[in-house]
Amino acid sequence: MQRDRKKNITREKRSEYRHATPRCYRIEIKLVGVPIYQFRLIDVTGKGASILIKDDSAFLKMIEVDQIIDATFISPEDLHPSGRYNIKVKHVSELKKSIYNGHRLVGISILEKLDQSKGEILKFRK
Repeated sequence: MQRDRKKNITREKRSEYRHATPRCYRIEIKLVGVPIYQFRLIDVTGKGASILIKDDSAFLKMIEVDQIIDATFISPEDLHPSGRYNIKVKHVSELKKSIYNGHRLVGISILEKLDQSKGEILKFRK
């Protein structure tokens, strides 16, 4: 983000608008040999999202940037995205000065939707 000092406005540098999500918008991630993890989504676009994870979560030690993971988006009223997707971890950022102090922000990219009925992968159109 860039700050316009004359107008005291912060300009967004992202290419796609991100919108805040309803409080109950969640993502479930199942890794082999570990329990299912469920996290809150902070913002969502058609191509990605941000996951809020506590600093002391063991899950942070199990993931790395560029890792591809099978995840299920749980959204109220079937907002997009909803269902199973392959996602890619884009970044893990520390949140020092925010209302989410003590948490990490994990940015993800949505790669493709998984068709649950047939076990097939549907290519995600970008």
